[in-house]
Amino acid sequence: MISYIWLQKSTPFYYSEIFDMQTFRNNFFFSEKFLDHFCNPRNVGELSVADGYARVGDPSCGDFIEVWIKVRDDFIIDYKYKVFGCGGAIATTSMASELAIGKRLKDAIKLTDDDIIRELGGIPENKAHCSLLGINGLRTAIADYLIRDNHRKYQERIEIYRRAGYDIAKHREQLVDFVIDQPNAANILDIGTGKGHLALAIARRGLNCISIDPSAEELYYARLNAIHYQLDERIEFKQMDGRQMEFPDQSFDAVICADMIHHLSQPDTVLAEMLRVCNSNGIIAVADLNAKGQKIVAQVLKAEGKNHSILGWDFKQIQQWFVVAGTKVQLQQKPCEYFLIAKKA
Repeated sequence: MISYIWLQKSTPFYYSEIFDMQTFRNNFFFSEKFLDHFCNPRNVGELSVADGYARVGDPSCGDFIEVWIKVRDDFIIDYKYKVFGCGGAIATTSMASELAIGKRLKDAIKLTDDDIIRELGGIPENKAHCSLLGINGLRTAIADYLIRDNHRKYQERIEIYRRAGYDIAKHREQLVDFVIDQPNAANILDIGTGKGHLALAIARRGLNCISIDPSAEELYYARLNAIHYQLDERIEFKQMDGRQMEFPDQSFDAVICADMIHHLSQPDTVLAEMLRVCNSNGIIAVADLNAKGQKIVAQVLKAEGKNHSILGWDFKQIQQWFVVAGTKVQLQQKPCEYFLIAKKA
């Protein structure tokens, strides 16, 4: 039997004290490359400053690994690990580290246990599960990096707007106040997820919601933000066009959106869908930029070499549409936005 070993950089490791190598070679039929990685594991240790970290497995009942990665310009430039496990766990994790270093994140995350086994020249079937340890550690560390990096960019963006005079987080919290004050606002739809500002504000209040956006990329970043705040279980993200939603009539107690209408060339199609999926006792809450908010957003985007195009209606047109549709409308002016609350009559 092979002893379990807590392998780390500072540990003296003498294989002759554990088993007879020739007996091991004859009985288990490991390849020369496998034995080389077992006897001379690569990249063992830890990083004092890491961009991604993973802790996979349970040392009390089986193989266990800690992984640290360093990332530069979307490339993994270092992968360090400590592993508690058998020879299979050690060799396959060593090989995983070699395969990962130097790869782009998008390529590294595609590595599989089959890649590890192939590079090692095959391993016995009863050790095949060991090949998953390094790969799972790698994938979990990459996920940790992506969540951290996305959150850093998310916070930087919020701070840029806050310094310019537009406190996005505060505005979203204020919009949610209208929703939670309603007696029957348990079933909520957020249209136009973006980076997830509004969906997160809803989830922080202990409410669940469905959040839709036509952009898979935006939903990806929003989901990373939700995972960072451990609110992903409260938000169901769906890729869907607000102009033609797949929900039945009167599906939601509250339908809300923020800073979306001005992006639309035909806002009435989305407004009609919002009204359709809102139940007879529900509310529709719409926030969009006023003149001050438009100016701030335009300034921020101009500094980044971008333009802020406004295609949709102004708030007077939105308000008039809801009045004609037969709803009772309440309008509020905020520092950078208008809030409109519509209730079916």
